[in-house]
Parts: sequence; C-alpha cells; structure tokens
Amino acid sequence: MLIVSGSVPENSEIDIVDVKNPLTVTSCGHYSLIKRQRLLTSRPAGRKDYQLLYFQNGKGRFMLGETCYTVSEGEFFIYYPNEPQHYEYRLSDTPDLYWIHFTGKDVPQILQQLDFAESRRYHVRVKDVYHSLFDKIIHELQMKQSHFESLANTYFLELLTLMSRSATQNSGQVDVFRFEQVERAIQFFHTEFKRPFSVFDYARQCGMSVSWFARVFKRHTGTSPQQYLINVRINKAKELLVSSTYNISEIAEIVGYYNPLYFSRVFKKHTGCSPSEYRIRNM
Repeated sequence: MLIVSGSVPENSEIDIVDVKNPLTVTSCGHYSLIKRQRLLTSRPAGRKDYQLLYFQNGKGRFMLGETCYTVSEGEFFIYYPNEPQHYEYRLSDTPDLYWIHFTGKDVPQILQQLDFAESRRYHVRVKDVYHSLFDKIIHELQMKQSHFESLANTYFLELLTLMSRSATQNSGQVDVFRFEQVERAIQFFHTEFKRPFSVFDYARQCGMSVSWFARVFKRHTGTSPQQYLINVRINKAKELLVSSTYNISEIAEIVGYYNPLYFSRVFKKHTGCSPSEYRIRNM
C-alpha cells in the first residue's frame, strides 16, 4: 500500500473538533493498494470530524447504515461526525484515492451552500486541479511552515468549490457515451501509465475523430489527453520519490520514461525542480 499523508496532530487517527474556526483541515492523504489484496476499515463509533474520500482511479465500497455505496473514479464519499464507518478496498479494483479529515463550526453551512448536504456520494469527475490541491494540502500539513493551517484550509475550500461546480455541470450531462469513453481513457492513464498511448488509435476505436475526442476529453478534464497522461506520470513519480528508495532511473522507467535525462527534463518543466531536488525537499 502506497501512502503519502500529512496531519496537524502527528497521528491522523486522532480526530479533532474545532468549534471556534469556520473550517479546519486536520489531516489529508493519498494512497493506493499495490500488493495487499484487501483493506478493511471499521470504526463502529465513527470519528468526531468529517471525512471525505475522493477516487482518482478504481473504486471502493462504503457502508452507511444498511446501504452499500460503490464509489468509483471521479466520485467522492463523505462521512459525517460520529457515524459508524465501514469501508473496503480491493486490489482488483485498483483503488487510488485521496482522503481528508476536517472540522469547524461552519462546515454544515458550507456543505449546504455547495450543494453537498443532500447525499453522501457525488460525481465530480477526475480533474488534475483536484489532485494538485490535495497535494498542496498534504505538503502544507507535512512541512508545517508559518500559516500552514490557513493555506491548507484555503486550498480545501477551493477544492470543494470546484467539485461543487463540476457536480452541478454533471447533472445536466447528456452525452453519456462520449463521457464514458473519456472515463475509460482516464482509467487507462491511471492503471497503465507506463504504456504508450495513441490518441489516434483510441479515438478510432471509439468511433470518434481525434479532434473530437480531444475536445470532449478537455471539456471533461480541463486538459488534453497527452497532458493528462504526463500529469499522471509526474504525480506517480513524485509519490515514488518521497515514499520509495528507487533511484531516478528506476522511477523514470516505472512511470513510462525510458530515457532518464528526458524524464528529468519533463519533471523539472512541470514541477520547477529536478527529481533529485524534489526528493531532498520532501524527505
């Protein structure tokens, strides 16, 4: 299991209730199953704070009362304070998700304003900006530099707002077939990012022109298929740089670059620093 996380207390399992501030992020993380076949989480008494779990790939199963929810890529599930939590991830479902714990006296009103108070599962699509904001929150909670709490809270409110906008747009979606093709391409990027991807071949298989598929893909993700794949590879590389002992050449090959020098150039272009510099800064 690959885990990257940060929290205000040293242990993310310590739940905090903040009744003074409007919104407070207490912990945030990103993980995926790599070898373990099943991961079960059971908290019969729940937590004192809120928990949101967003899937950028794969799926998981969540119980709420007698109802079982299957939450897939581009969706999130939210648990409220003191609710029993029982959920499961399976390796065969390739789960890759972010989680965040939060509290605050204005949370009920914030969720209501953003139309996240009527259900527990929401489809908000897979977008690079979500992953970027989650990573920024994790970074702030890990480094704990001056005003890190304020930055983490600001990033999370921006994240919720963007997700709300996307959920609203989804409610009027009519082109289900084309969206499913985009979803399948996104799943491919997150599970087979090491393999080469041909936009021309994929579009032809879907019965779409390259330009039409690229437009549909960008409308749903905010970026091109090629750029999306690069972003996935760079994010995977960042995770491995922080959480593994692989050298730069090995990481380059793992994420689909067989020329380490080219990988380093691409990485620096997208992050502003070399892979080795990124590893040193985040260790």
